[in-house]
Amino acid sequence: MKNSLIILSILFAAISTKAADKDSTVTYNLPDSIKAVQFMADIRIKDFYEKKSCRTGIKTNVVHLYIDNYGKTKRVIFGANSNFENKVIGQNVWLDKKYSYMDFKYEWKANESYKLLIAQASDSAENFSLYSGYIFLPSEKKWKLIGTIKINDRWHTIELPAFFFVKGRKFNTSIQCDSLLVQRRNGSWVNMNYEKLQSPVINLSGHIDSAQQRQIEIKQINDAIALNKTDATKSEQGVYYSIMKEGTGRQVLLTDTVTVFYKGYLFSDNAIFDQTKDKPISFPLNRLIKGWQIGIPLCKVGGKIKLVIPSDIAYSIRTRSAKIPPNSILVFEIEVVDAK
Repeated sequence: MKNSLIILSILFAAISTKAADKDSTVTYNLPDSIKAVQFMADIRIKDFYEKKSCRTGIKTNVVHLYIDNYGKTKRVIFGANSNFENKVIGQNVWLDKKYSYMDFKYEWKANESYKLLIAQASDSAENFSLYSGYIFLPSEKKWKLIGTIKINDRWHTIELPAFFFVKGRKFNTSIQCDSLLVQRRNGSWVNMNYEKLQSPVINLSGHIDSAQQRQIEIKQINDAIALNKTDATKSEQGVYYSIMKEGTGRQVLLTDTVTVFYKGYLFSDNAIFDQTKDKPISFPLNRLIKGWQIGIPLCKVGGKIKLVIPSDIAYSIRTRSAKIPPNSILVFEIEVVDAK
């Protein structure tokens, strides 16, 4: 089977042995049919000399994500090729507004394999895209969100994915790229030969900062309750809720298919990201986000409930939608029309 990933490893091993070659990049021009929304690579730096600068990672025509050694400081960098609006900064990440990048100090190790992931979501109506950068930390076996940025006047899917390596002169090192994959908008993953692959396991829910993020969000919700900005009550399973109208039917069950009217908006600024219009919509409840699975059974058929859902039981650090940044507390007003 053709394998561009093997070719990449051979190519970069050859390049890295030549001290004169300082900057090397392999770029892929994806066909329009791919419509990639995520780009992931598995890389490692080998034969590393601590006192020399180097960097390796992935990029698109808009953003870049890489590990580097700057002086004696090892980092993960996520940034853009132009100015951006910061939407989310990961925990313990420093933002450099002047040079348009985010900096996470991280003692990566030579000969250790690191997964890098760029995710994208766009809004064609408002002409902008969100881009997020992540790294999988092998010792913790968890993903880390570096940050999410908003770039205006751009709503296309990922274009010109590339793998690159930059090193100082008179510095012999080598790198290895074990995989380069993109995820299509329909959810399937392909390699750079556009061969369909089994989907990799990317669990962004139990991320490295989930406990800390949870405490931050609980404080935000409790502060809003104290200021009478919401009348929500916390359930035993972590959803905050208030009954807006008592139902006259039976209690909803997790195994039900529910028919509902709903409106969803961000807790942070009340920006609506989704809503039904003239007709209700039906869902199997056990296929929805955890916050709905917990919250809807607190309501009876014919009733209306408001749910305030912390991100860990919503979309966590996923770049789910251009209108829902990672680490978003979500609010839903839901009228339960029927449950079967």
